[in-house]
Amino acid sequence: MRPDVAAELAPIGRVGLLGAGTLGSIFADRLLEAGVELALFDVDDRRVAPFIRRGVRVATSAIDLVHDVDIVLVSLPDPVATNRAVLGQTGVLAACRPGMLIVDTSTIDPTTAREVAREAAAGGVDHVEAPLSGGDEEGSGVDAARAGAATFICGGLESAIDRARPLLNVLGRHVLHVGAAGDGATAKLVSNHLAGLHNLVAAEALAVGRSAGLSVETMLAVLRHTDAQSYWLFNYLAPRLARRDFDDGFSIDLQHKDHRLFGDLAAQHGAAAPLNSLALELYEAMRSDGLGRKDLTEAANVAFERAGLARFDR
Repeated sequence: MRPDVAAELAPIGRVGLLGAGTLGSIFADRLLEAGVELALFDVDDRRVAPFIRRGVRVATSAIDLVHDVDIVLVSLPDPVATNRAVLGQTGVLAACRPGMLIVDTSTIDPTTAREVAREAAAGGVDHVEAPLSGGDEEGSGVDAARAGAATFICGGLESAIDRARPLLNVLGRHVLHVGAAGDGATAKLVSNHLAGLHNLVAAEALAVGRSAGLSVETMLAVLRHTDAQSYWLFNYLAPRLARRDFDDGFSIDLQHKDHRLFGDLAAQHGAAAPLNSLALELYEAMRSDGLGRKDLTEAANVAFERAGLARFDR
């Protein structure tokens, strides 16, 4: 962690982290490495247990998390969790004091993001939606978060984003202000829609090429120099195929959720999204087969199995 970043963060005060899942636990690690005083709450006690011995105050509820912090950093899986833990009667907004700041890195729908922003403003609380993505050489999503190379796609008031910027600079590399509350969620759903389709198309293409006699290595060597070359293929999928890693990353469950939210967004605005409908079906089929917690690149194993080919992890 750069010393100047840690120094920049210090005057902001104590951070309360709501959610210690895959991304939340990475955020906690980075904040602790920067010397930030941290409180933490998650509904799953197993997720917070490793942080107790590191001096983290583990809160007993979302409300308890808020009482001695200045910033609430949110990392939750979906709008349902956000409604319960942020907007609910026992959520963080019920206890936030005027002048506090909420930074929500969850990928949720624009309507929920706008509702949280309105409720926060009514209580004198600054709010920034900042869903996370990647895109640099270190990888995307979870890989980018681990490397401190994440991109935060922010919606909200410029003044609130300026307050959040030092914190986000500890957690990632790029802070992009795309517009008002809800615009960050919209941009993130567009991004995840494309990534989810890239994943399925790459899996199918590699399976068909392998069935026709080409090795995966040959196909990748060719695709790196053709019009089909993509960040997803070479910075996310190919490295996971090489190391046979399909368990630790962005889950099929979460990708399915994002396609569902993208479909809702398209319907709200009268925009056709037939490829999204197909993606929903394919990811739902994988979930039905018990693969929901696998990284979405498990789609490559599924495509190979359906083609009568050996899986990558065997």
